[in-house]
Amino acid sequence: MDLSVCIITKNENEKLKRCLKSLAFLEADIVVVDTGFNDETKKLVTELNGRYFTFEWCDDFSAARNYSLEQARYDDILVLDSDEWLAKEEETFNKAALESFMRRDLQTLACCYIVDVDPKNGVGINRSLVSRVFSKKYYRYEGQAHEQPVEQIKKSGSRVINLDLKIYHDGYADAKVVRGKAKRNLELLLKNLETEPDKLYLLFQVGMSYLALNNYEQALEYLERTVSHRDFHYKYPYSYSACAGYLRSLLLLEKKELVLEKLTYFTKKFPNLADFWYDSGEIYLKFNKPKEAIASFKRATKCTQAEASDKNDNLPYYKLGQLYAYLGDIKQAKSYYEKCQPGFELAQKELVTLRKEELRRLVTIYILDYFNDAEILKLTLASLKELPFGKIVVSQRKYSENDLAGAEVVQLTPNVFAEYLKRMTNYSLLIHSGERLVDFNLNQLKELLTSKKALSGYSLISSPNQIKALGYRSYYHELRLVGGVSHDFYAGLLHPNAEAEEELIPLTIESPLEVRASLGFETTASAYANLLFMQGDYQAALNYYQAYFMACDYGLEESLHSAANAILASVFLGQLDWLAAYLPQWSHYYQNFAIYQFSLGYYFKALGEEEQAKQAFTEAKRLANSLNPLINADFSKISLN
Repeated sequence: MDLSVCIITKNENEKLKRCLKSLAFLEADIVVVDTGFNDETKKLVTELNGRYFTFEWCDDFSAARNYSLEQARYDDILVLDSDEWLAKEEETFNKAALESFMRRDLQTLACCYIVDVDPKNGVGINRSLVSRVFSKKYYRYEGQAHEQPVEQIKKSGSRVINLDLKIYHDGYADAKVVRGKAKRNLELLLKNLETEPDKLYLLFQVGMSYLALNNYEQALEYLERTVSHRDFHYKYPYSYSACAGYLRSLLLLEKKELVLEKLTYFTKKFPNLADFWYDSGEIYLKFNKPKEAIASFKRATKCTQAEASDKNDNLPYYKLGQLYAYLGDIKQAKSYYEKCQPGFELAQKELVTLRKEELRRLVTIYILDYFNDAEILKLTLASLKELPFGKIVVSQRKYSENDLAGAEVVQLTPNVFAEYLKRMTNYSLLIHSGERLVDFNLNQLKELLTSKKALSGYSLISSPNQIKALGYRSYYHELRLVGGVSHDFYAGLLHPNAEAEEELIPLTIESPLEVRASLGFETTASAYANLLFMQGDYQAALNYYQAYFMACDYGLEESLHSAANAILASVFLGQLDWLAAYLPQWSHYYQNFAIYQFSLGYYFKALGEEEQAKQAFTEAKRLANSLNPLINADFSKISLN
C-alpha cells in the first residue's frame, strides 16, 4: 500500500512491538522516530520491517512529528503513537477504509476514532475523534504539546472528514500516567502560550490539561475563554470537547444553575451530535432529573453524528435500560437493553439480571412449614435453590437468616394464609417443609408461565409406600402451581378453579409419608384414603375408599388412583366381593390406563383366573402410561407369593 505510517516513540518497546505487528497487514512504509536513542528499539523496528530514525528531543512534539513526515516515502500518512494499535479482527475493514481515503483527489484531513482500552477488563469505549490521516503535501504539525496537523496551503475543496477507523490505545489506563502526561503537556503548552497568548487551540488544551490535573478553577478559566473566543466555531473538530470540558468544570465546581443554563444554550449548537445529548443525560442524572435524562438519552439515539460511536446507540440504550429498571418498568428496560449490540457486554449482563428478576417476580414459592424444624426446612430450601423465584416460608416459628438461605418468613395460620394466597397477583407454587424438589425443567416452566394467564398447574409427586407390588413407591399429580384467578386452599391441598386452564408442570417433588400425614387431609378426600393405603393400613384405607366412591367424580385422576389402590387393598385383604358392583363402571372409565390394568391383573390373579390376569398385565405393559415405571414393565408372569 502506498501509505507511510509515522510513529514517534521513547522507551516503550513492548507497546511498540504490539503496534508494529498490528500494521503488518498494510504492507506499508513504516517510519519510527526514536527520541530515546535506544539500541533495543532499533533492533525491534528493523526486525519488524520498519525504518528506524532518531531525533534529539527539544520539548516540541510538532518538531518530532514533522521530522517523521520528512522521512516518509509516500505523501499519504497515517500517524500513530507507540501505545496504539489496529485490531486484527478489523484488518479487512481498516485496509478498505484507508484505500478509500487514498483514492480521494482532495486536500482532506481524516479524523479517526481513538478507543481507550482498560487492560484489566479489555473493554474499550470510543473516546474521541482525532486527526490522523492526511497528505504531507498539504499538512504539517503545529504545537509543542497536543500537536495538530495544520493546513499549509489553502486550497478550494479542502475539508475534514470522519474515517471509520478505530485506533486502540491504552496509554491513559493508569491514573498516574494520565497525570504525568497532563503535567508535562501543561508545561509545554504554557510555554507556547507565552508567545501566542490568544491562540484558540492552546487555550483549549491548557484548560483540558488543568481539568486532567483536577485544577477546576483554572480549567474553567481557560475553557470559558475558549468557548467565548471570537474565533471559536462550533464546527471545529475539538469544539464539542471544549464545551464538554467547560460543562464538566462547572459541574465539578457545583455551579448547577449555570450548568443547566449552558445545557439549554448548547442544544442549539449540537442538535445532531449524539455525544452532547448523551452527556446531557448523564448531567441530568447527577441532578436527579430522570425525566430530562430519559429525553436526552432518547435524543442521542436519533442523532446521525457521533464523535464516540457508542454514544448514539449502545451507551444511551444502556442508560435508558438502567433508568427504566430503576423506575420499575422492567418491560421497557428489557426493550432498551435488547437494542444494544449483542457484543455490548454491559447490556447483556443486565439482561441476564433482568430475566432473573422477571422470573423471581413471576412466581413466589411458599414453603408451608408444619414441623417448625430448622434442619427439615433447610433440606427443602436447599432443593429449591436452583429455582430463580422468590421464596416465602409460612411458619409459626422465627428462623435465623442462616436457616432461611435467602427466603423470607411470614407467620400466618393456615386459614389466614388461604386468604393471603387469594390476594396474590403472580403465580404461587406451594411446597411443604420436608418435601424436596428432585427434578425440574426451567425452560419448559418459563414457557408455560409466560403463555398462560389463569393456570392450575399439577406437579408430579413421588412418595414412598409400604407396598412391594408398587416398588414401595407411589406417583401421582397434585395441584401445586396456581395463578391468574383465585384458588382455594384448605386441608393441606390447593383446589382447582374452573376458570383456570389445567396443565402439567415440569416439576417433580419428593413428598415423604410423614409430610403427607402432617397435612390434615379431610377424611372424605381421596388423598386421606391414599395416605392410609401408602402407610399399609389397608382396612382403614378400604373403608374410606368405599365411602369416597359413593359420590366421586370418575373423570379425575385422583379417582383413577383411588380405584387402582382400592383393588390392590381388597386383594391384599382378601375382600374381593364388593368389587363386582364397581368394576364394570371403572373399566368403562379406566381401561386405557396402565395402573388400572395392573391392579386388575392382581385381582384376576387372586381369583385364580390366570389367563385374564396375564392379559391385564400385558395390556398394562402395552399402554405403558403409568407414572410408576414399574407398572409399565412385564408382569405377565407375576406371582402373589
